[in-house]
Amino acid sequence: SVSFLGKIDNIAPLLAGAGLGVSAGDRICLVGRNGSGKSTLLKVAAGSIQADTGRRFAQSGATIRYLPQEPDFAGASTTLTYVAAVCDGASANHYRATYLLGQLGLTGAEDPSMLSGGEARRTALARVLAPEPDILLLDEPTNHLDLPGIEWLEKELSGLKSGLLLDSHDRRL
Repeated sequence: SVSFLGKIDNIAPLLAGAGLGVSAGDRICLVGRNGSGKSTLLKVAAGSIQADTGRRFAQSGATIRYLPQEPDFAGASTTLTYVAAVCDGASANHYRATYLLGQLGLTGAEDPSMLSGGEARRTALARVLAPEPDILLLDEPTNHLDLPGIEWLEKELSGLKSGLLLDSHDRRL
């Protein structure tokens, strides 16, 4: 599980005194206006930024994967190398990375610098899903996805045991 207590924004408190806990099987969606701090909260929960005050706690051994709105493909020569970079080297995880890319309409040989918005989003989704994490933090996961991609994502997420915290404008998701 991962939890957060404290203040996030140094201009005005976003969540002063608030707490958030995510455990296996939880399904939580953040709702709010653009610029209200949903993405910032996800970044704090992921550990990629620090809150001004408060604390973040992740249970020892918990695997947490974060899908940012804008993935960074630096250093990856192919979509498969990008996705497989988070796998522990086990052949089952490599197989899952290849399987997910295929399910998302990618071969694994694509050059990340040449991806369309939808291809980049699908590649980033494969990366966070491949290691089957305990906690998934998804920032606008349906951005740039077409209807078949969104339907695939809904089905994939419904079958996971992972705790899920997401920010989405897609009310159906």
